[in-house]
Amino acid sequence: MEKNTLAKFPWSKMSVAGKPATGLVLLGVGLAVAGWGLLGAFGGSGALGGTGGSIGSIGSRGSSLGAGGPIGPRLVLLAVGGVLLVLAAGLRFQAQLRALQAAARQSEALRQTAESDLDHYFSTLPTGAMTIDSQGRTRRFNAKAKELLGLAEEELKRVNWTCPAFQVLKVDGNTLNPLEMPMNVARATGLPATGVVMGLERGEDGDFAWVTCSAHPKRGEDGRVAEVVCILEDGIQHRSAEAELARQSFRDRLTSLPNRALFMERLSQALLRSERLKLFSAVLYLDLDRFKVINDSLSHEIGDQLLVQVAKRYSACLRPEDTVARLGGDEFVVLFGDIHSVNEGLSVADRIAQGNSQPFQIQGHEIFITCSMGIALSACADTGPSELIRDAEVAMYRAKAKGGRSIEVFDPSMNAQALARFQLESDLRRGLERKEFLLYYQPLVGLRSGRLEGWEALIRWQHPEWGMVSPGAFIPLAEETGVIVPLGKWVLEEACRQAALWARAFPSDVSRVMNVNLSGRQFGHRDLTQDVMNAVIRSGLDPHTLKLELTESVMMRDPVASLEAMQVFRGKNIHLVVDDFGTGYSSLSYLKRFPLDTLKIDKSFVDGLGKDPENTGIVTAIISLAHTLGMSVTAEGIETRDQLEHLQQLNCDQGQGYHFSRPLPAEAAEALLARNPTW
Repeated sequence: MEKNTLAKFPWSKMSVAGKPATGLVLLGVGLAVAGWGLLGAFGGSGALGGTGGSIGSIGSRGSSLGAGGPIGPRLVLLAVGGVLLVLAAGLRFQAQLRALQAAARQSEALRQTAESDLDHYFSTLPTGAMTIDSQGRTRRFNAKAKELLGLAEEELKRVNWTCPAFQVLKVDGNTLNPLEMPMNVARATGLPATGVVMGLERGEDGDFAWVTCSAHPKRGEDGRVAEVVCILEDGIQHRSAEAELARQSFRDRLTSLPNRALFMERLSQALLRSERLKLFSAVLYLDLDRFKVINDSLSHEIGDQLLVQVAKRYSACLRPEDTVARLGGDEFVVLFGDIHSVNEGLSVADRIAQGNSQPFQIQGHEIFITCSMGIALSACADTGPSELIRDAEVAMYRAKAKGGRSIEVFDPSMNAQALARFQLESDLRRGLERKEFLLYYQPLVGLRSGRLEGWEALIRWQHPEWGMVSPGAFIPLAEETGVIVPLGKWVLEEACRQAALWARAFPSDVSRVMNVNLSGRQFGHRDLTQDVMNAVIRSGLDPHTLKLELTESVMMRDPVASLEAMQVFRGKNIHLVVDDFGTGYSSLSYLKRFPLDTLKIDKSFVDGLGKDPENTGIVTAIISLAHTLGMSVTAEGIETRDQLEHLQQLNCDQGQGYHFSRPLPAEAAEALLARNPTW
């Protein structure tokens, strides 16, 4: 062949990684020679196996392999071709290896460049930045991250964020579970976790580094999270803002004490801990006695200041491990955890009661308060937070029903009573709609003439299941729930209607009066004056025959407002009576200030007439004082002839009691009017 014959073949121009493909050329030549030798050695024919070509002719003149003669030229050609094949494969492998090495060097250079760029980017970030691998180890971080976390470089490298060796806190001060840390959330879910404020313990001195952390996952080629990029910012401001939100969510705004939500959370934890330790938890429920009087008489501003001081005083009475919270209004609760008996809670309750003995000084006012308390103990594992608070509240209401200023320990029988009370309240509201209430009338007798001079209207409740219910069983509840306002309005209207009817049916030379009792809540109601005048006008009753009875305590709740209301009634020619005189404030100054017409001597003083010199002296003084101030006197609870005679001797004007008549239903009272008796 000519010298440039191989250059005509296409493989002469082939290259690998930019270099001539010498191996490929040798491979082609080797394959040709080996093939040619094989054809000749095994008796091939044709153009290559015959005698026509130069190489073929050489092969045709040698002896065959099967003849057993010496090695022929064709076998030599076969060996040479094999060697060329091996050399070609080696050269090809070397070329591919050089290409791979070059690619690897290029990839490493790119990686190092990317790493350098990323390190430079991290170092220039104004915030802290670090990367965490799939195992939770810190791999890269900048100087700002070390500064914010308060950790040295080697310390930061050793941190395993899946279970850090230092304490991590939430904004509210509770421990943050490692699974809730943003880098672990992002690593586990593959989703970003942003804006989490957490405190990392810096050392044994209790100092914490507060940071706001946002974590963003990066996935590898297999789609799994390969690392997490964390951005860190100073969390002090965020913590302050979140802490303030948390404080507002879990703290009472007025007193800064824990509110109901926080108290319930702590109570739940205490119950679980007590069950584990085989101990008890207890709740003390406190309600200030007569707090509404302070609010109404002095102002709500002073009432709020009083609540703040009460909260501080109660907190000072507690053990460090106890929690006091304000539920609302004037109601407080105290949690006692891990106690051995209810006596431990009672000792704290005694300290609170003793603390109340000292007055509160507010805006020049010296205020004394008392409170009603109920305590309940977690008796079994089934007792939940709501049930324990409910039991303590039930016990508190038992203490309040006994007059307040005391403490009651809950027992299960109280639940039945509480349910009965709830049922009574429901029946009370429905009773007014169903017209189950009626009025009884007790005669008012002139002690000089012995004649019937009027009536006192007394409410009764004809319950469809329980029969006749006495006022003492439902009036306090009606007062507490506010039902007394519509109930009292009905009493006014019915009493005025009945009095006007009797005045027309049984005329007399002396106008008979109708006394109607007003409760404290009713007297303080804004519509009272209008309700009274509507009842008078609609019934056609002569206003001067209506007398409104008030107790001393009701009048003194708000003396200024009481005086204004009384002056309105006096202007309408409606008379006012002080009921149960001598059992309340007994302040002589108000007798002069208020436009009163009659004093009613309480039954407790009448009982001792002729037997107890002190009672006789008090009754004598009351009658004398009233007459001096231009008022008349009515004695309540006259039951014997002896009491009547003593009162007549003391010049008492009027009396009522079982000696004359028990309270009568309207029909019986009308029959008494028809007889017109004299006592």
